[in-house]
Amino acid sequence: MIHIAIADDHPVTRRGIIDTIALFDGFSIDIEADNGEDLIAQLMQATTLPDICILDISMPGLNGYETLKEIKRRWPDLKVLIFSMYNNEFSVMKMLKEGASGYLQKNCPPRQLQRALADIYYNGLYNAEHAAPQLIRLLHQKDALPDITDREMEFLHLCCSELTYKEIAGIMHLSTRTVEGYRDALFNKLNIKTRTGLVMYAVRNGIVSYKDSSS
Repeated sequence: MIHIAIADDHPVTRRGIIDTIALFDGFSIDIEADNGEDLIAQLMQATTLPDICILDISMPGLNGYETLKEIKRRWPDLKVLIFSMYNNEFSVMKMLKEGASGYLQKNCPPRQLQRALADIYYNGLYNAEHAAPQLIRLLHQKDALPDITDREMEFLHLCCSELTYKEIAGIMHLSTRTVEGYRDALFNKLNIKTRTGLVMYAVRNGIVSYKDSSS
C-alpha cells in the first residue's frame, strides 16, 4: 500500500483528486489538508509518515514553495509530487530544485497521475513524458532560474498586498531602504519595472494566490 498525503486549498479539487486516487489499486489517502500549515501540523502528529505528499503551489498561508521547503527541512526523505495548474519554467524548476520528486499539471489524465505516484514511490522521481527537453536542460544550468533569495521571496509575498514599503519593512524587521533594495534587486533579476509587475509575476507563478493579492 502506497500512503498519500494531500494539501490543496480548493475543497472540490481536493475531493476530486482523492476520489481519483481511490480508484487506483494499492493507494491510500492518509492525510487531507487544506493548506501547507495544516499539512505540516498533521505530519508532525502522524505516528507514521506517508510515502508521498501531493502539494498544490498556490495556497494561503504556506504556499507550495514554502511547504516543500519545510517538508524537506523536517523530513528530507519524504517524497513530494507537485500537482498544480501552473506549468511555467519558474514554477517547475523552482520546485524541482527545492527537492520535489515530480511535477504534474492538474489537467492530466488519471493514468498519468497514477504513473507519477508509482514512479516516485518505486524510483524516487517522476519525469513527465511531455516535459520540454529545453526545460530539463535549463534545470541543470546554474543561471537558468532567477536567483531569488528567501528574504526577497518573503518581500515579494508581502508586496502582493496593500502594505506600504514602510509597513513591509516593519513586518520584516528591516529598514525601508533595505526593503527598497529587495524591490530593486527583483526589478533587475526579473526585468520588471513596477510593483504591479512584481504582483503579476507572483500570481502568474503561484507564489501567491489571486485572492491573496486582491486582499
